[in-house]
Amino acid sequence: MPRHNLFSNSEMRDMLCVYAQEDFNGRRAHRRYLQTYPNRRQPDFKIFKRIYDRLGETGSFRPKRDILGRPKRITVEQEEEILVRVAEDPQISTRRLKTLTGVSQTGVLKVLHKERLHPYYFTPVQFSNFCRIRHNEDPTFLDRILFTDEATFTRRGIFNYRNKHVWDTENPHAVTARHFQHKFKVNIWCGIIDNYFLGPYELPPNLNGPFYLNFSIVSIDD
Repeated sequence: MPRHNLFSNSEMRDMLCVYAQEDFNGRRAHRRYLQTYPNRRQPDFKIFKRIYDRLGETGSFRPKRDILGRPKRITVEQEEEILVRVAEDPQISTRRLKTLTGVSQTGVLKVLHKERLHPYYFTPVQFSNFCRIRHNEDPTFLDRILFTDEATFTRRGIFNYRNKHVWDTENPHAVTARHFQHKFKVNIWCGIIDNYFLGPYELPPNLNGPFYLNFSIVSIDD
């Protein structure tokens, strides 16, 4: 289906009717349109206002093309198609949108950011669900889990080039020392079990499996 035929005139007429019935509230109009026309392609809630404004400004459902002016990089029809496809499939990728709409990935991102749409990533919950189930079976289950963490501290520290900068009128090509003649590192271990904090313990600079196993059995038991 061509982009300018994403919605027919009769569909946009029905959208305006629903929009007016819901006191020009896009989100409520979106829900009512879905209930009234469940088998139709569903518009994004922001498209209701766009169609309403366009009809008032141009007297037409379709955007008028400025033949003499320089064509826009992204047309109104393309923006609407992007929003509709995202509404239909919220997990769609920008690469897929690029293929379907003909708009570059940069252009797709601009449209999404313009509409304040952001990619929210999934949160893994398998371990949390496991703990919740076991805790329901045995309220003392979490009290018997030893939560540990280890950290290594070196003379070089942790350096983030994105956070380090030099203000100047021209690029001074600044450098920073990251290597030293004398090196050292410190390994620190600590843990939490029940309401008890274990450590911190200083471990040897060079760890190996046998030492760590012995440390886990002897030191922690003590």
